[in-house]
Amino acid sequence: MKKLTLKTKEGCWRLLAIFLALIVLFSFAARMVSSNAGNIKISRVTFDSRGATASAELYYPAWTTDEDKLPAVLVAHGAGVTRGVMQGIAEELARRGYVVLNMDGYGYGMSEMPVNDDSGQDKDNFDSKLTPGGMLDALNFVRTLNFVDQTRIGMAGHSAGSRRTASAAMLDCGYLTLNDQLINVLYEDFGQEFTEEEINMNADELAEERLNADQLAHYMDIREETELKFNTRMKALCLIGSSAEMITPLQTVSVAGYEVQRNCQVNFGIVTGYWDFNYIEYPEWETTTEAWHTGSESVERETWYIIDDANATSQKVGLINEASILTNEEFKEAIDNRATRIACYHYESHSKNFFSAQTASDIVSYFEQTLGYNGGELGDSSASPLAADNIVFFWREALNFAATLSMILFLFPLTALILKTKAFASCLGSIKALPTGHFNKKRYWLFNAITVVLTFGAMYYVNSLFAPGLPSSAGLPLFSSWWLTVIFLAIMAVFSVVLVIVYWRLDKKSIGTTVLANLNIKMKVSSVLKCILISLLLIIAAYGTLTAVEYMFGEDFRLWMMAFTEMKAELWALVWKYALMMFPSFLLIGAATNYTVRTDIPEWLDTLIAVVVNSLGVWLLCLVNYISYTGSNALFSNFTSSYGFIIFVPITVYITRKMYKVTNNIWVAAALNALLLSWSMCSCTGYNTGLFPEQTWVGNFFNI
Repeated sequence: MKKLTLKTKEGCWRLLAIFLALIVLFSFAARMVSSNAGNIKISRVTFDSRGATASAELYYPAWTTDEDKLPAVLVAHGAGVTRGVMQGIAEELARRGYVVLNMDGYGYGMSEMPVNDDSGQDKDNFDSKLTPGGMLDALNFVRTLNFVDQTRIGMAGHSAGSRRTASAAMLDCGYLTLNDQLINVLYEDFGQEFTEEEINMNADELAEERLNADQLAHYMDIREETELKFNTRMKALCLIGSSAEMITPLQTVSVAGYEVQRNCQVNFGIVTGYWDFNYIEYPEWETTTEAWHTGSESVERETWYIIDDANATSQKVGLINEASILTNEEFKEAIDNRATRIACYHYESHSKNFFSAQTASDIVSYFEQTLGYNGGELGDSSASPLAADNIVFFWREALNFAATLSMILFLFPLTALILKTKAFASCLGSIKALPTGHFNKKRYWLFNAITVVLTFGAMYYVNSLFAPGLPSSAGLPLFSSWWLTVIFLAIMAVFSVVLVIVYWRLDKKSIGTTVLANLNIKMKVSSVLKCILISLLLIIAAYGTLTAVEYMFGEDFRLWMMAFTEMKAELWALVWKYALMMFPSFLLIGAATNYTVRTDIPEWLDTLIAVVVNSLGVWLLCLVNYISYTGSNALFSNFTSSYGFIIFVPITVYITRKMYKVTNNIWVAAALNALLLSWSMCSCTGYNTGLFPEQTWVGNFFNI
């Protein structure tokens, strides 16, 4: 272990090599999980349908040829995030042989925002509730792939992504059944008149009765073309973490001159949680029960329905994992006619939807029936289907996280090496002995307990804030959930100031001096600037490791809602804005955190206590919530936004403590934490609706 020390250059170089090796090892292993040990090819693809590049990842079996005809599923992320959060769902579908396109919506991630999107809205009038946001363009891109079966294409969207996919379905599929369209052909092209009762009769039978031989032949040609178009429209839609509101309401359409009510012509399913924005009664919504023709009865969960718009009736087929198109011909025919519906609900919250084995399992089961595929054609003896509950993407998430931690640890020996250079030697703060008797253990543990309570309270308050209702601006265009991080840090900063003042007064009274000097707050301006420069060099190095990992393995650094991913060049201009907002808070938090450094215990134990104490409040809140909703079906706190804090709080506390011990000052850690968190927010938080920065010459120059 003496060879692995930050005190010598040799030790630093060895540690750098070890952490770099771990980053490569964990990222490679993650890619093996993502690609199903190389059996799935994952390619970065871009397409430009309207003067703006859309970015996506395409998954398909590695040995696919143009002669293959495989079903495809397009995956859409929600607001305030990018495609990375849907990676697990994409992987599980890809493992079962589907072609999967996981796309950054227009204006999110690496996708640009066109002047006019695929529903004709421009940037000034953009409304996320009324647009496919690139999903219709993505659908048309997938239709250009030779190995995709054009008759079996589905979409799955989470939260705002459910709006985009629903909008795409409505535009692509329309509301007229195939029989409605054929009746209209007879009415408009052949001058046939119908009673209101006759418009629901079989169009082919009516054509045979009413048309002469030449007319019938012409009708059959039109019929073939109409049926082909109907069958190549989107076949299945799955909304995740959302309601049926966007696509459920019946629409009035004209059939042979009569106004009738019809559903969107797509198989439709909901997979969501009880605590998606506190809306629990999705299946009982009037629009849902009306459209599903259940009368006064609520929609039964996990039950397949076949709807009949012509007669305003429905029938139940069976549970999601029981009904099968292989044994129920009526069920199969209804799916071919786009007439099935299903709703699944679980004890989970909004952010849990895309990190849930149960939800992933239901999505797999849904597409297995609607697209008739799972590792091969259903019922085919050569197929190799995977059980719906065979969910493994969590292993990739764990490996990505291990690579993330290795990247964080990589920064400490790099910092130590930088400090050993002549140019940055002044950044190493002077070391002063701690005053004798500074550590009063009773006081120490009392304030640790207070820290836990206040962190718990701060997290509870932040959870009470509904992110979309927070202000946003073109100058700070991220989805408004970023405010939650800043507010949490501000609360903890105020507490830190109070804590330092209390410690200072108590130390002055008891031992006649304080340890404020040990924090090396009063450094020369030139040294402070060099400390900030060090943090910038560390970010460049961290982004360099990400670039290498992306290039070699197509992976990034992430866990659940916390991630460090690639960014468009111009987004770095935003990083400094958010970093400046958070830097003062991190500086004050660093002062309080490192005021109580203990030298009477091993360094690793002191660091561990600091991390646990400062993170325990967040962890406890999530634990209380879990116990509450699993035991009594009651939600203690709306913790949709808490998940990112579960990871970020301990990471930033660790950096605060460990970097202080490396540099003997609190400046480097504060700047580094602010930059790291800003990088994460700008790369994976996503833009607020309608606030899409223009692509700049920087991005265009580098073709990014």
